[in-house]
Amino acid sequence: MRALPDHVHDQVALLTDALRAILGDAIVVLIHGSVALGDYHPGRSDLDVLVFCDGAPTTAQYHQLAMALLRISAAPAPIEISVLDATLLTHWVHPAPFFFHYSEAWRDATHAAVINPAHRWDVIRTDPDVSAHMVIAHHHGIMVHGDARVPLPLPHHAVAAVWYDIAEAETQVHETPDYVILNLCRTIRWLAHGEVHSKSTGGIAMLPELNEPAATVVTQMLAMRRGVPIELPDAQTLQLVVRQLLARIQGFMQVE
Repeated sequence: MRALPDHVHDQVALLTDALRAILGDAIVVLIHGSVALGDYHPGRSDLDVLVFCDGAPTTAQYHQLAMALLRISAAPAPIEISVLDATLLTHWVHPAPFFFHYSEAWRDATHAAVINPAHRWDVIRTDPDVSAHMVIAHHHGIMVHGDARVPLPLPHHAVAAVWYDIAEAETQVHETPDYVILNLCRTIRWLAHGEVHSKSTGGIAMLPELNEPAATVVTQMLAMRRGVPIELPDAQTLQLVVRQLLARIQGFMQVE
């Protein structure tokens, strides 16, 4: 099991203590994403967390969860967290229902909910993306509290989850080019070879298979992810590379 980076060690301990105080000691707390894959970059990466608890939280517990995340997230790492029912650890469902979700994109909405006495916390929604998180958690997850077998979603559920994450890549590439392009690279490695990569290692693994301009663009995105200043490719080139990578992914999905 990979050790937590020093940069987030104290934050993970603080978060875990808060979750145990709110939801009880029987919870399972799993770290996935870039931290678990050894690709965490301070100032650029999220701290990705899955929490499994016995049954839905109470209204008071929802409120406490929201307050805790508003306090602990972004100090220093932005947290993305989903709280799910522990029954999913033995009977996985896709798309997975979740009790509670927080990310920095939800900060304003979460703060508004906290100060609104009429807010309904107990609306259970589903998130197709969680199945993709579970693939990483199954292979590389760091269990920081509790003890459980991490299930592996069915292949077609995992593929659907991955497509949910990348379907808008052509429009999103202009906002976060390194995230989008390297995410497509690691998706190809997973579909082609069954390898579960971080964005960085997926990009590196794909380089020998790429022609121009994709090889140059992926090399630039790897440098960008390391924090090296680069001159971004023009928008037309970025879109061309994304279309080429998406076409390869769609080819694998049609074979499935």
